Amino acid sequence: MWQAIVLHAPPARFDAGAVASLLERLPYAYRLELERRAAAERNASLLAVELLCDGFLRLRGVRLDPSRLQFPLGGKPRLDGGPWFSVSHARARVAVALSDRCDLGLDLEDIGAAGRDGDALERWTATEATLKAIGAGIRRARDVQLAADLATALIDGVTVHLRRVKLAPDCVARLGTLEPGGEVVVEEWGSGRWEADSG
Repeated sequence: MWQAIVLHAPPARFDAGAVASLLERLPYAYRLELERRAAAERNASLLAVELLCDGFLRLRGVRLDPSRLQFPLGGKPRLDGGPWFSVSHARARVAVALSDRCDLGLDLEDIGAAGRDGDALERWTATEATLKAIGAGIRRARDVQLAADLATALIDGVTVHLRRVKLAPDCVARLGTLEPGGEVVVEEWGSGRWEADSG
């Protein structure tokens, strides 16, 4: 059975030395982009890189060199040779999903985000996870056809398999994968607790 890993954590506060150290390891153009962002947004992106490096270690048994990350203009971040990954962050949480088996998309939103009620938030996370799984932008949101139970979505003839992921009580998260089934292992980073969901 194939596996996806989802690592998550509350936003981190980095001191100036830690920020400089993390930025040095990133591709130059992405580093410049991060340096222009507000501190909270930059720190969320840097935490996502740390989560990605740890997930890579868990999947491949070696530490990821962050300079290998690619950030194509207008495209989904990627790694040549895999694994596939997806990043999402909100005010309360940062999360990364990784898989060696298939492309995937992860979306998380703070509960009460943008004034959405629970059902609207569930549908929105399903829509955004679908778009991320196929590498499409948010402008394609109207093209996503969600199943009534939010277990699948269809876009451009591609079926994306969806499942809710329990991260923390203050957010809603959904994972979309291009293959059904599989096991999703969820861990709050640094907690040492693993929780698996097969299906």
